[in-house]
Amino acid sequence: MRILLVRLLLERELCVCEMMDALDAPQYKVSRHLSVLKKAGLVRDWREGTWMHYEIAPSLSPAWQTALRGLALAWDQAADVRTALARLHQRATRPPGASATCAPTSPAC
Repeated sequence: MRILLVRLLLERELCVCEMMDALDAPQYKVSRHLSVLKKAGLVRDWREGTWMHYEIAPSLSPAWQTALRGLALAWDQAADVRTALARLHQRATRPPGASATCAPTSPAC
């Protein structure tokens, strides 16, 4: 699950409900894994209204960022990663950086 979350966040910043939707996973599970990634210093979060946003930590060294991008190439070979990315791209309801107002039809919100 954590590899999938990191891979999704390499696409752009995401709110928790977008990750839930892409992974077809419950909120508590996604949030628990994001908490571990945050404690490890790999992601940062912020609140916007009722939505929590996450992104790859901008404080990561260039070497770590390069390593994550390289790992993404390998991770993209896995079927579950490709499925999650396809769901993310198909169900995207907002452009990167736009305010998080999840679509009312989204089952995750």
